Amino acid sequence: MRSEGPSPGYVTVLVEAEIDAGALIARHTHPGIGSTYIIEGGGTLIVDGQANREVKPGDGLQIPAGHPHGVQNGPKTTKIVANYIVEKGKPLASPA
Repeated sequence: MRSEGPSPGYVTVLVEAEIDAGALIARHTHPGIGSTYIIEGGGTLIVDGQANREVKPGDGLQIPAGHPHGVQNGPKTTKIVANYIVEKGKPLASPA
C-alpha cells in the first residue's frame, strides 16, 4: 500500500514481505525512516555502527533514514510487515 504524506514531499509505503530461509539481504539504505515488525521466523539484523542484533517474532525495529543495514535470515522463512516514510520520487531501497 502506498499513500501520500505524512507531509509534502513524502510517501508512506506499507509492505508485507517473506525472506527465504538462510537468505542474506545485502546492505542497503532507504530515503526515509523504516519500521519493521517480525511476524514469524527471525535472523540477524546488521546495522552499521551497532552490534548485530538477533530478531524474532514479536520484535519491532526502526532504521533511521539513509542508515546502511542488512539481514542474515535464520533457518526458517521470515515474515515481516514494514512501514516506510520516504522521500517521494526516490527508490524505496538503494545498495549501500
